[in-house]
Amino acid sequence: MIELAKGDIFCTRNPMMLGRIINWNQKFWSSDNESTYSHAGIILDPDGTTFESLWTIKKSHLSRYKGKKILIGRHIKMDEWRFSIGWLNVKRHQGQLYPFHRLFLMIIPPVAKYISTGRFPVCSELTAKFLCETHLLDFWKGKNPDDIADMIHKWREYEIVFEGKWE
Repeated sequence: MIELAKGDIFCTRNPMMLGRIINWNQKFWSSDNESTYSHAGIILDPDGTTFESLWTIKKSHLSRYKGKKILIGRHIKMDEWRFSIGWLNVKRHQGQLYPFHRLFLMIIPPVAKYISTGRFPVCSELTAKFLCETHLLDFWKGKNPDDIADMIHKWREYEIVFEGKWE
């Protein structure tokens, strides 16, 4: 049985046209020439409540990804204190409209990284911002879902909680 925890992060694949375009662009810029996931978010509790940037930035649930490929990771130093600090600093984005204008900047990652006020994060930037606020990541602007997935897969500080088709 999968045991979720506060502060876990996740990535999913959007098979629709936007998701395919995001994956193509991520693969183009990726140092490992791979890109599987096109969306990222934060897990808020063991029941699977999420915080993510959909049409608006809001709470949702992992059940929305039933039947879809998902990757869930956990930083080994994530604890209640870190989670609380991170959540305190990203929850203020709740209710914001999805910043579609930022997607155009994400086409060239350095542009998204350096041309940002920080007020309108896309899904992966919101996830990375949460990790920055917990002091587990140094920089969040310009991070894409492939960056988040690569952190989970390749960084020693992360454990893979689950990867596969979500049931």
